[in-house]
Formats: sequence, structure tokens, C-alpha cells
Amino acid sequence: MVQEKINHNNGRPTGTFNVDLRKQHCDCGKFQAFHLPCSHVIAACSSTRQDYSIHISDVFKILNVFKVYQESFLGLPHEENWPQYEGFTLCHDDSMRRRKKGRPNSTRIRTEIDDVEKENIRCGICREIGHMRRKCPNVAGPSQQPSR
Repeated sequence: MVQEKINHNNGRPTGTFNVDLRKQHCDCGKFQAFHLPCSHVIAACSSTRQDYSIHISDVFKILNVFKVYQESFLGLPHEENWPQYEGFTLCHDDSMRRRKKGRPNSTRIRTEIDDVEKENIRCGICREIGHMRRKCPNVAGPSQQPSR
């Protein structure tokens, strides 16, 4: 049994955890998931005067990592020397793209009701038909306003 005294603020509460070194099991689940000793296993090994490194999987030991890079890697040949590809041609799916920043595009399907003729558009200022507030003739421009 290993009891935690410090809250590490990573989502799990402090408490006691059962550690079985022979079965390589810890209640926190990290020992089984990552195949590396968690803090509870290291504490249990230290209390039994055992080296925790015997519980590290051989895959993660530094000698095996260096063996990966012992062989030299061949470089890629020039693109002109590649064999001709005769497989399927893949096309991207636009619906799987990330959304761009900014205002989203409308996906609404427009109908005849949405087609408003320009003559029916009313100005937001004077409510007359045929123009909008941007070009309203009834609004005094900046040079036409009286000074105070």
C-alpha cells in the first residue's frame, strides 16, 4: 500500500494505492498503461530497497533505443527515378476540413421568396423604396451639417 501525501492537481484525488510488484500492477493504472513505473511503484521499490529500473520494459531501455539508429538509413532517390504509380487516386473531402476563422458561410438553400427585387428594398432611414441607407438622399452629408 502506498499513500499519497501531496495533491499533484492532475485530476486524481490523494489516497492509497495498492501496488503489486510481482504482477506489475498499480491501482492508478499508469504502470499498466505505459509499461513504465509510476510514482507509486518507485515509492514501493524504495521502501523494499529494490531497484525500480528492473520494472522498465526492455523496449524503453537506452541500449535498445540506440540499436534502432545503428543501421544507416538510405536516402530517397530523385523523384524522376521513382517507379510509376498505378493505384487509386485519392481525392480530399471538403466536409472534413477545419472551419476557417471569421464569419461562417451560409448553408441555407435559397428559394424564390429570397429573391427580393431591388425596387421593393426600402431605405432604413427614410423608408422610401429604391435605395438603401448608404445612399439615402435625405441624409445630410458631413459637409452639409451645420457647425456649432
